[in-house]
Amino acid sequence: MKKYGIKLALAAAVFCMAMPFASFAGTWKSDANGMWYQFDDGTYPKGRWAWIDTDNDGMAESFYFDSNGYVLRNTTTPDGYQVNRIGAWVVGGEVKQKAGGETKNGGSGNNSSSNSSNSNSSYSYDTDWYFKVDGISELDIAYYHYYAKYYSWDGRSAERDAKVNEQVDRILANQNDATASAEVVSVEIPVWRLKNGQKVAGTAHVQVLSSVADQVKEIFTEIYNGPEQFPIESVGGYNWRSNGVGSNHSLGLAIDINPDANPQIDTDGKTVLVGNKWEPSVNPYSISRDSDVVKAFGKHGWRWGVGFSRADLMHFEY
Repeated sequence: MKKYGIKLALAAAVFCMAMPFASFAGTWKSDANGMWYQFDDGTYPKGRWAWIDTDNDGMAESFYFDSNGYVLRNTTTPDGYQVNRIGAWVVGGEVKQKAGGETKNGGSGNNSSSNSSNSNSSYSYDTDWYFKVDGISELDIAYYHYYAKYYSWDGRSAERDAKVNEQVDRILANQNDATASAEVVSVEIPVWRLKNGQKVAGTAHVQVLSSVADQVKEIFTEIYNGPEQFPIESVGGYNWRSNGVGSNHSLGLAIDINPDANPQIDTDGKTVLVGNKWEPSVNPYSISRDSDVVKAFGKHGWRWGVGFSRADLMHFEY
């Protein structure tokens, strides 16, 4: 995924080089004081960073563990980096990831791509580990579940990425609503609506960057054709925000679905900032962790905002 802004990319690169790179296999554990990560040999990281591929998808996230071995969450680490609700390092709200890595016995300190063959494939792995950790929230479970079960890098296309980057570069060169609007198109999508308790077929329109329009059409067609017949009450895409390109909505690369039933939640994991209440399996408009919505967006390589520092359950972005 392209990172918009040279300073951001450089900061990420410097940070990656500064930290030892070791993607280890093990198990998340918890007690009344917090969560820690125990390696297969019984040891656990203390007072340092560790790259951990928790969902075994080949992409590791970076976590900081205090002197007692507990992962820091929703805070700034002693060396000045931000970690989100689940403890993963974030820059601009985006979780940083690293491909490949070494096994526990392979040591640390080398993050070159040549080590990608030293993956975690030699370990037995419990793909449902997050269901078995005491104290983990439903938001965290939904986050891990999405990236373990549904998110696919294969849904990304180098050709489409190149077209997206061209359009984004034009917007970045002259950042305003008029410039961005010229790059955006309206896409008609099929939707299910609830009327008197019955699902009725209909259509809606969503504005997105033209280079992802065909993919957006395909995603919503898959949602529409899914067995869930997920009802869509409200859907929004392009919207030039007050923070400009700080939001992917200003680039036409983000979509919000049923915001009232899929709220944005503050870093404490409880306080609702936008929307009302998330009630999967109770409210038909709420997006559950196994919804056709997350399956379709994940298949096409879109991120779900459930993993943001402020969990954004309505939000999917390219």
